[in-house]
Parts: sequence; C-alpha cells; structure tokens
Amino acid sequence: MIRPLQVLKARFAAAQGLPMEDRLFQHLSLAAAVLSLFLVIPINYLQDLPPVFNLIIFAFGLGSWALYQRSVAGHPHKKTFALAVAVVLNLSWFTDGGSQGSIGMFFYTGVMIIAIFFRRRLRWAMLTAFTLNILLLLSLDHLHPGWSIAFKSPSDRYWDLVSGFLLSVVAGILILLVVLTSYDAERKQQAALNQELKRSLDEIRTLQGLLPICSWCKKVRDDEGLWTQVEQYLSERTDLSFTHGMCPTCAHEHFPGGYRAAEGKSGPVIKE
Repeated sequence: MIRPLQVLKARFAAAQGLPMEDRLFQHLSLAAAVLSLFLVIPINYLQDLPPVFNLIIFAFGLGSWALYQRSVAGHPHKKTFALAVAVVLNLSWFTDGGSQGSIGMFFYTGVMIIAIFFRRRLRWAMLTAFTLNILLLLSLDHLHPGWSIAFKSPSDRYWDLVSGFLLSVVAGILILLVVLTSYDAERKQQAALNQELKRSLDEIRTLQGLLPICSWCKKVRDDEGLWTQVEQYLSERTDLSFTHGMCPTCAHEHFPGGYRAAEGKSGPVIKE
C-alpha cells in the first residue's frame, strides 16, 4: 500500500512543473478513476441502482485511469477525456433517474472542463454543443418521463442526491484549487521577473548618457562630482568585476626589451 502512495506522491511532485492545463488534466483523470471505481460504484450498489449504471461507471473509471497513465507519459488526451465525460453523462442520464437524480449536477463539471482545456472557436463550439445536449436531455425527460428508470424508494433518491452533490463539489473544488494554485505560482514568477527586469533597467539607466572622462588619467566623474577610476565606477553600478593584465602596446612601451610573442600568446618578460 505504501509503494503506490509513494509513486503517486512522486508523480504529484513532478506535475508541479507542468502547465496548469496538463496538471489539472492529470489530477482530474486520476480523481475520476479513483472516485468512480472506489466510491461511486459502492454507493450505487447500496442504493440498488440498475446494474447497467455501474457498468457505465466502471468503464469510465478504467478509461480515466488509462488516460491518467497516458498523461503521466506526456500525452494528455484532453479531447478524449471531455468526450468520455459527455458520453458517460448521457448514458447515465436515464439510468440514474433523469432530472430526478443527481446526474444533472455533474454537467457543471463538464462545462468547467471544456472552458479550461480548450481555446477560441473550439471552446465555444463545444460549450454550445454541450448546452444543447443538456437541453435535449431535459426535453426528452419532460416529453417521455417513462424513459428514465425511477428510484425504488424516496430514500434511494435522497442518498443519490446527497452523494451526487458531494462528488460534484469535490470535483469543483479540485478544479478551483489547481487553477488558483497555478495562478498564484504564475503571479510569483511574474513578480520575480518584474524585479529582475527593473534591476536590469536600473543598471542600463545608470550607464546611459554622457560620462565625463579625463583625457589624461582616464578617471570618470560621477553624479556627485567626484573623480574615480573607471573600474571602480563600473563595479559600484553593475555586476562587473575586473582583473588586471597588460596589453601588447603597454608591454612594448614599458618593457621594450623583454616583450615576446610565442604560441599565440603575448606578454612581458622581465629580465633580472
């Protein structure tokens, strides 16, 4: 039991570096698999719901687990997951009491999934199709109430509504937590980048404009009117650090008899 938990913990840690949509997809597909197989099916069994309903949920749970494994491998099939959610909601509609059951609550989760995972025209096309789908199911339930399998007792309907509400709340909270966590992380990253950019702009602003320099000793005059060495002036205002050497011209001038150039390197040779 400990080993699977360690694996999941490592996968959650690795998912922190993924984009928000990919991280949310991993969490949702895993949650769909675990909740379907280990919570929804036992609850449906206690409510004495039709066996075909549990078969639908079981297939959805296995499919969600397969999609989770694929997402961990770097292949998040978001369209497939959204389509699977739509299919299982439609198939479960009439087997879970139609508008009298809790299945309608999960359509809100489907709307959130589409809104987060997809962009531009595809998002609006899928949202429109999903909305029309819900309206069609409600219309069919109104026109043909006998198509929906009724609950065997008011108690079964009560527990179905309670469990459906709790599960839909868990799904909604999971989505909001991932979105808000990603938003906070991106804000912190953006703030750090802004600070770095401000520091770089301050350095550029410090070094721009005309800088007075002595024609003889090459000292520069700072904003306070003090004359300092160039290397000191730059070290105080930038991240530059200096190391001293000697150019060939100065070596010729100051050590005329000791200058040599060998193997592509030049430098003074001081004779004792």
